[in-house]
Amino acid sequence: MMSDDDTNLCTSPSSTITLQADKWVHLTTVPSVRGMTYLVSFDVNVTGGTVSIIGTQGEFSARQRVSYMMYVDNSSPLSVNYSVKSGSPTVTVTNILICTQADYQANKTLLDSIGYFSGDTMPLA
Repeated sequence: MMSDDDTNLCTSPSSTITLQADKWVHLTTVPSVRGMTYLVSFDVNVTGGTVSIIGTQGEFSARQRVSYMMYVDNSSPLSVNYSVKSGSPTVTVTNILICTQADYQANKTLLDSIGYFSGDTMPLA
């Protein structure tokens, strides 16, 4: 069961963010904690090409859910970056979940079954 301390660190989880090739784009405005590992999960929609997303394995060319762990060695807001593999893709993300690895491990079954969060399904930081 989720506790009051479990929070989605993404300040606007249902917003749509357009990414830019080879540039880090912030997913949240909340600073990260140096030396912390986070679960980063979002719906990605790729049109017009194929991309690889830093921190993940494989290539993406359609709409799907992407999740990965990210170790952070700075205090900048968590960001995402991709590189173009083919075409001239447009890449957007939405339904963003960012939580600490500890929150994820403590609530893995619930988090995996829900898949994503809006401000209504998980308290925001």
